[in-house]
Amino acid sequence: MLLKDRVALVTGSTNNIGLGIARAFAREGAKVMVHSRHQDEAKKIAEEISGDYFAADVARPEQIEKMFAHIKSKHGRLDILVNTIAHSSKNDILETTLEEWNQIMAINLTGYFLNIQHAARMMKESGGGSIINISAGSGERGSPGTAVYSISKGAINALTRQAAVDLAPYKIRVNAVISGIVGTPLGKREMGDRKLEYPSIPLRRIGQPEEVAEAVLFLASEKAGYITNTILPVDGGRMNSMGSASRG
Repeated sequence: MLLKDRVALVTGSTNNIGLGIARAFAREGAKVMVHSRHQDEAKKIAEEISGDYFAADVARPEQIEKMFAHIKSKHGRLDILVNTIAHSSKNDILETTLEEWNQIMAINLTGYFLNIQHAARMMKESGGGSIINISAGSGERGSPGTAVYSISKGAINALTRQAAVDLAPYKIRVNAVISGIVGTPLGKREMGDRKLEYPSIPLRRIGQPEEVAEAVLFLASEKAGYITNTILPVDGGRMNSMGSASRG
């Protein structure tokens, strides 16, 4: 088992990519802390995978602090953090209000930053760990009409690189996975009833949450022990293809 007896926090782990990651980690022997804003949903998934759970709004720093206090008091350590939560936006730079900016940045960026801080302090005490942030291709190239979302994803990539440099002396590896177009309920809400086939993707299809989860599992495991400060696209080749569409 790749993660036997490891303690892992996966934020946003009751749906979509986060759920796929939580299930993959549990399958490989990890004790997974399931997280959601909704306690009943978190409890349900925790029971399914024999994990623990905690409900918290990552836009509220005091709730993040309570979540990590719970992890420390109940489990004594944290070996893996995966940040997956993201809220989307549908306005361009001129249409974006300050309220929208602050709301999305609080979740998509500040929440990641605070989770990394809390996790890294625990990992430093226990001799190391692994942190993985979920990002998106629009953070590298921009995307029309999704200003705050795209900017937040670019900032997550920068946060990943800086954290990797700062935390390497403590044997804490920090990487990111750029998730491509994935067949999740969230994706369907954002992009309609899209087909599985997608001509702008070199592999000609959208991905599945489990495919992103397997990449995250690898990065979290000791098989990736010499990998840090890496941003890995899991997108069917779309981001680096000249024929790809701008959105994503």
